[in-house]
Amino acid sequence: MSANIHGKMVYSFEKPMWHNITEPSLVPMTATGILQNRFGGGFPIILRPVEITLNGERTETGDFAIVRGKSPYDQKEVVFGYCSDRYLPLQPSDVCASYDANVKQTAETMAFLGKGEEMFISWKMPSCEVTSGDTVDMYGIVRTGFDTLKGARLFTSVVRPVCWNTITFAQSWAKQNTDGHGKGNIWKGKGVNKNLLRDLGYWMAHVQENALKEVELLQSFFGLLAKTPIKSDTEAYEILYEAFPPVQNVSEFYPVQLRTAKEEKTVEANLDITQIRDGIFRLFSGEGTAITPDYWGMLNSTSEYFCHVQASKRPIAESVMFGGRQKHSMQMVTTLSNRVR
Repeated sequence: MSANIHGKMVYSFEKPMWHNITEPSLVPMTATGILQNRFGGGFPIILRPVEITLNGERTETGDFAIVRGKSPYDQKEVVFGYCSDRYLPLQPSDVCASYDANVKQTAETMAFLGKGEEMFISWKMPSCEVTSGDTVDMYGIVRTGFDTLKGARLFTSVVRPVCWNTITFAQSWAKQNTDGHGKGNIWKGKGVNKNLLRDLGYWMAHVQENALKEVELLQSFFGLLAKTPIKSDTEAYEILYEAFPPVQNVSEFYPVQLRTAKEEKTVEANLDITQIRDGIFRLFSGEGTAITPDYWGMLNSTSEYFCHVQASKRPIAESVMFGGRQKHSMQMVTTLSNRVR
């Protein structure tokens, strides 16, 4: 599984990263401090006029190339894309300065992805305690693209990003858990907005100012899960069937020559789903680690199953972060969320 980090431009406060590209910092740092002292000052984003040869003369087309200047890990300039004069790219240094001025918290993690076409900064919000000794951390995250495609996004997540996979997982969690009241996706903007940097700063400040309220909302949701008992094995399986329903046999809609193969695939898929339901149920029923007999315990059983129990022919971490395991885990989150509303 590739971390997709640009060079060694990744920072984590205190906690080690799975890819071990750099060592975690034991000293808290501002985003600007990280850019200058850990990332070699970063790099500029430059707009250069696009020229063509027209009637034997070099002529500007009116469009621009989005160029990443030399970076500490790549001395060659790179073109990220093309744009019109309406596009006003953010500068990494400006994003860092805005973060420091508006969030006013040291960064938890920070990284540049790919060839530098994206960056993210995360900060730790107040933790919420679901049950005694069982806490969930919430992170504020700004993810900024330096091409015309990705724009700038601000969201909250329980996933701590340290690479491309984890930032993708964090954003997926935000999408699945957006409630319109400060949890999940908060704001997004495009480079054609001449006030993009200003608005991003306003929204970062807003998110941080409302951090306690947001954590209260998240704690309320997880707390509600912990307060909702599962009273019988039958009820537990009802939840499992809602989250992981059987695949319907639709072979009758296929040509006669393909029906047998389709039926075999359906049977195989249902055997896999049955294995998932039974595996989670075993953990929930006593084989899991510190599992409580409630919705919170069912969520933790699901997480433990996909992270530590289910066998895999491929690297488990990849699937947990953005593959089938991640999708299955979110199915349980959605099911439980719908049942407690």
